[in-house]
Amino acid sequence: MVNLRPARESDLPHLIALAQRSWSSAFKESAPDEFVREWLARDFENEWYPKYWPEMTVAEIDGTVVGLVQPTKDEINGLWVDPAAQSQGVGTALLYHGEREIASAGYDRAWLSCSGFNPNARRFYLSRGYRHVRSEAKPRAGGAIEEMCYYEFSLPRIHSSECSHSG
Repeated sequence: MVNLRPARESDLPHLIALAQRSWSSAFKESAPDEFVREWLARDFENEWYPKYWPEMTVAEIDGTVVGLVQPTKDEINGLWVDPAAQSQGVGTALLYHGEREIASAGYDRAWLSCSGFNPNARRFYLSRGYRHVRSEAKPRAGGAIEEMCYYEFSLPRIHSSECSHSG
């Protein structure tokens, strides 16, 4: 069973490892592991996580952190699932939790973005009722261009899920 709980500062090493596995799997064809490691060390560990960890919810299976979601205002700003835990309801539980947080903050829609290099994420969001609203080219390090795909979903959605939430 998937258990959701608020992130703790002590989760950082587990979330960095989770991000490494998640990003390496999702972008294995488009981003070298070294680039992913450098990005995580620079941006995630030193900037993003210290700023946003209080907004994050983690998913655990049998006490192991297997995913995270970070809703910010009306955006699902991050949703990562360990590749070994995909197709087990973790992503859906995290997405629905993020949507509930956004709806409870008074928003009537949620939006998110993901890389065009991540077809699994794109299919996942479409299968959960998100609508692709636009794509945009974003410059990345080393002169690379990445297509970012933007999706939105009208809230609220009534969710029933087989997960527990401790908080």
